[in-house]
Amino acid sequence: MTGWRVRASVDPAAIPAPAREICEVLRAEGYGAWVVGGCVRDHLLGRDVADWDLCTSARPERVMKLFVRTIPTGIAHGTVTVVRDREHFEVTTLRGDGEYTDGRRPDAVRFLDDIASDLARRDFTVNAIAYDPIEGILVDPHGGLDDLRRGLLRAVGDPAQRFGEDGLRVLRGARFTASLGFDLEPATEAAIPGALGVLRRVSPERVREEWLKTLKAQTPSRAFAVMARTGILAVTIPALTAPGKDPSVWERSLRGVDACPLPATSRLAALLHSVEPPLLEAWLRATKFSNEERATVAALRRALPLGAPGGWSDGDVRRWLRRVGREVARPVLDVVAAVEGEAALGGLRERVGAMLDAGVALSVAELAIDGNAVMEALGMAPSRALGTLLAGLLEQVLEDPSRNHPETLLALAVTAHDSLR
Repeated sequence: MTGWRVRASVDPAAIPAPAREICEVLRAEGYGAWVVGGCVRDHLLGRDVADWDLCTSARPERVMKLFVRTIPTGIAHGTVTVVRDREHFEVTTLRGDGEYTDGRRPDAVRFLDDIASDLARRDFTVNAIAYDPIEGILVDPHGGLDDLRRGLLRAVGDPAQRFGEDGLRVLRGARFTASLGFDLEPATEAAIPGALGVLRRVSPERVREEWLKTLKAQTPSRAFAVMARTGILAVTIPALTAPGKDPSVWERSLRGVDACPLPATSRLAALLHSVEPPLLEAWLRATKFSNEERATVAALRRALPLGAPGGWSDGDVRRWLRRVGREVARPVLDVVAAVEGEAALGGLRERVGAMLDAGVALSVAELAIDGNAVMEALGMAPSRALGTLLAGLLEQVLEDPSRNHPETLLALAVTAHDSLR
């Protein structure tokens, strides 16, 4: 990609005042201080910056003494959170990393005084840019600014070494192609397959976090296409890339994940629509998705394929609504439309919307009478027969919602009860 519109430098006014004040305090004590990493990258790209991270030549113990409110967030690796004006800023001491025997974090770090040496340990050149807000100097020893202009994602130094240090970096690289819309530099992409063994050591929780971030990108398919061709998917979700999978199904998955609106659970169901429900549930558990996320994705997946809703009666639509659930009905339609096309809905979106807006009863709890009223009217005691009777009343209401009135339901209950005698 070419022609990216990138700022020539950081606008000092964009840096939050508390962050600048932290840098001023550190500089007054004789230490270097910079804003660094993703915040600089996003600002240069004209994107909103969520968090302004800082780095300094001051040791973490010194940082904690210089500021009134601090949190030793990751002090073993040099990170202290400074709280100023109720805002939190991570301040990390310049460092060099030792061995990465766990494939995620360095076993030990050595603190440095040189910003260029610190930037040399970072993952991608576009994340290895620092800015001194006091001197107004942009520090870019690895050509990150030029890569931003070219829309290129390139590892710092030797990509095999960078990926071998931290297995999560291959997932982050794939994600950045989607969230930034960048292309992977060929040598950087070529180094990914050799790092898959390190990726296997990354915790399931971190894999889940990267997937969710990826799914929130404007065009998630860019990342998942990278994952497919480099072997990342075969490591993280083998069921999606099992031998014999029809390539056209994968292409439909990529189109579907882009076409499906948020939330991420809907996009995940669209991407994984070809994975059988038991395998999908097992993967969601293994990857530590929450109970709510698993239930939502499973409900969306079970609704596929939809069938031929154009021929459904209104009663059929209401029964379908009861089966899938009121909460996920609209997301289900989004997933179906994304995977199978809007035409596959056969006008179901409008019909479902009208029924949900009208508040149709979809459960026994939503009937105009409850079990106590039925027991009193019929002289019944709590029993399985009562549950069967209420389920029958719900079926009557699903067929014709106008029946959901106390008098009508009681009359239907009497008739049904008499027929059972």
